[in-house]
Amino acid sequence: MTKELVQVWMSSEKKPGARSWYHAPSDITYKLEKQENLPLTSEDSELMTTIHVNPEKQYQSILGVGTSIEESTVYCLGRMSEVKKHEVLTKLVHSEEGIGLNLIRVCIGTPDFTGRKFYTYDDRLNNEVDNNLDYFSIQKDIEYGIINTLKEALEINPDIKFFASPWTPPGWMKEKSNEFTEDNEYNLKGGKLKDEYIETLAKYYCKFIQAYEEQGIPIYSMTLQNEPMLEINYPSCSMTSHQEKELAIALKKELAAQNLKTKIWVFDHNFNDGKKFAIETLDSKEALAAIDGIAFHDYDGEPTTMQEVKELFPDKDVMLTERSVWGTKGADRIAQYFRNSAISYNSWVTMLDSNITPHQWVGTPDPTMLVQDSIPTCILKSGNIYDNYWLCPEYYLLGQFSKFVQPGAKRIDSNYGEVDKVTNVAFLNPDNNIVTIVINQTKETQSFKIQCKGHQVSAKVPGGTVATFVWEYSF
Repeated sequence: MTKELVQVWMSSEKKPGARSWYHAPSDITYKLEKQENLPLTSEDSELMTTIHVNPEKQYQSILGVGTSIEESTVYCLGRMSEVKKHEVLTKLVHSEEGIGLNLIRVCIGTPDFTGRKFYTYDDRLNNEVDNNLDYFSIQKDIEYGIINTLKEALEINPDIKFFASPWTPPGWMKEKSNEFTEDNEYNLKGGKLKDEYIETLAKYYCKFIQAYEEQGIPIYSMTLQNEPMLEINYPSCSMTSHQEKELAIALKKELAAQNLKTKIWVFDHNFNDGKKFAIETLDSKEALAAIDGIAFHDYDGEPTTMQEVKELFPDKDVMLTERSVWGTKGADRIAQYFRNSAISYNSWVTMLDSNITPHQWVGTPDPTMLVQDSIPTCILKSGNIYDNYWLCPEYYLLGQFSKFVQPGAKRIDSNYGEVDKVTNVAFLNPDNNIVTIVINQTKETQSFKIQCKGHQVSAKVPGGTVATFVWEYSF
C-alpha cells in the first residue's frame, strides 16, 4: 500500500434486526465494498467533526473477532452439498475470500440452539452416577458432523482459535430441578451443581479438551458455565461464584497434570452481575493463579462493567463471548466492547433456515448472519439438499472489524465521537497499519476528518453505514 494513501471499505445497514430477513434476501447498498483511496495530507484547522487517533497510546492486545459454530449452524451446513458447505465456511473464516473470522465458539454438549435431542458427554438415566467418567464420549459430536465442520474451518484458516462453553454438566452432577420436568429425563434443564462433583466436573472438562485435541481441534480456552446465574427450560445450570472459583482451581490442576495449556475464563454472563461475580471468584491467590479472564454477555447492563473489572484485575483479560447485534447501532456496540478493554467479540448463532429452525430457545430468534432457504435445491432419496442461502447485512458489518483487525493488534487511543455524527474505535495492527472503524448511525451523510500525528484524512460516510480506514503508520 502506498504510504500516502488511505484505503476505505464500507458496509451499510438495512432493516436492522427485522425478521423479514428470514423470508428472502434484499439488496444492500454497501457490502464490504472497497472505495476510492483517499490522500493522507497534513493536518488543517478547519472546524468540523474530528477523530483524533494516537497510536503511541496503546491498550489491550486483540485476540480475535468471531462467531459460534454451534449445532444449529452445523445442522444447516450438513444439509448442503460439500461444495456449498465449503463455500459458506470460506466466506466466514478465510482472510481474503471471506471476512476472516478467527475466534470460534464451540459448545460442550448441546446448547439451546440445536436440531437434536439435548445431550452431554456422560448422560445417565435415573441420575445414575458415573464418578470415573467411564461412559464419557464425544461420539455424538462426531456423528452430527460437528467435529468435521470444525476441522474443515481450521483447514480453511489454520489461525482459528476455538473456545468452548458448556450449557450444563451431566445431570447426575446437579440437584434435580423441580421447575423443568417435561422431557428432562437426563436432568439437563436447570438445576444446581452439587459441590461434591466439582472435581469430577473438572475431570470431565479435561477429558473434553483431550478428546477434541485427539480429533485435531485444539481448545484455546473455555468458560466454566454458560450463563451460570440462569436456570431455564433448556440445558442450563446454576453455578455460584464460589463454585466457579473451586472449579477453576480444580481444572487448572487437571490441565497441568495432562500438560494442557487451555485458558480458563469465568462468569460468561451479563454485564450487570459481572463485577460482583468477578470479585467473589478472584478472591484468593489460588484463584488468581488459575483464572485467565472474565467473559461477558450483553443482554443486561453496560460494557463499562468490563473496564471496571479490568481496572480491578489488570492482569486478567475481559472478553465479549456472546451477543448478536444488528445495524450501525450494533456496530457501535462492538466498538464500545473494544473501547472498554475487551480482547474479543463473538456473535451468537451463525445460521438458521428461513423457517427460523432448528432451535429450542424459549423465544423467536432475530435474524442470523446467514439464512438457509428451507426450500430444497435438490430432492434425493438419500436426503434433500439445501444449497440456497443469503447473507444478511450483519455479515458485512461484522467483516468491517474482522477482516481488518488482526490478532495481536493493539487498540489505540481515539476520541469516541458523537452518536448524532460519527463514532469510532482504532487499532494498530502487527503489520504497522492503523485501522480506524467509523460508524454513522444517522440517516444523513456525515463529513469528518481523522487526524493522527500531524497527518489527516478527510472523508464522508453515508447514513447508516460503517467505514473502515486503513493506512500505514510510518511517521
